Amino acid sequence: MTMDSVAQKISRRQSSLRAIAVALLLLMLASPAVIGYSAAPAPAVTGTVSLVNAKSKDAGNVAIWLEPVGAAKGAGKGETPVLRQKGKQFVPRVVFCQVGQKVDFPNDDPFPHNVFSSSDVKKFDLGLYQAGETRQLPMTRPGVIPVFCNIHPQMKAFIIVVKSPFYGVSDKNGDIQIKDVTPGNYRLKVWHERAKQEKLDELSRPVTVTASGANLGTIQVDESGFFTVPHKNKDGKDYAPGN
Repeated sequence: MTMDSVAQKISRRQSSLRAIAVALLLLMLASPAVIGYSAAPAPAVTGTVSLVNAKSKDAGNVAIWLEPVGAAKGAGKGETPVLRQKGKQFVPRVVFCQVGQKVDFPNDDPFPHNVFSSSDVKKFDLGLYQAGETRQLPMTRPGVIPVFCNIHPQMKAFIIVVKSPFYGVSDKNGDIQIKDVTPGNYRLKVWHERAKQEKLDELSRPVTVTASGANLGTIQVDESGFFTVPHKNKDGKDYAPGN
């Protein structure tokens, strides 16, 4: 056997070994054992809000959250909540905040605003500040905080301060979702600006979240008996006309 034929035989054997190695690698990647290492979807809690005795079909801005019971517990506080001033409105209208977190109040309008609240949960006055500026404020007690602008009476928002990282706000169709919920036992809490507190308290109930999540079904929010009272400015007086 010549040296050339020996070299060709060795080369063919090396090629065969490489082909076998590639085939084994592809087989391993396709096997269930390897696929099993991929992360499982995090549990989610879903539901749908339905308004009863409502003057509007918009089922958005209904807030729900899950208060841990027993051994159930949440994660960290996450990103800083933001309540923007844009187009003479607060965006979003409802924002959640965990106890101890700070809320950012950026002014995205080309004119000044004066953000304030007269709430017993958190009374504050951020003062007058200009376009492009921002203010920040810590929230230290749980509860619902109505927020207004001392210049523009149509501006209104709500900060919901809770002791849980598991919360969500419905869209205009009433759909709601809370992602990445730790499995465990919780108590459902519901809030809506056009519902009386006693009717909202009736919606509270136990919820068990499993490894596959939970479906809350339809949450019926009754608006009967509620009426809106025009708010005052930060000095307790009526707003000047034309704002």
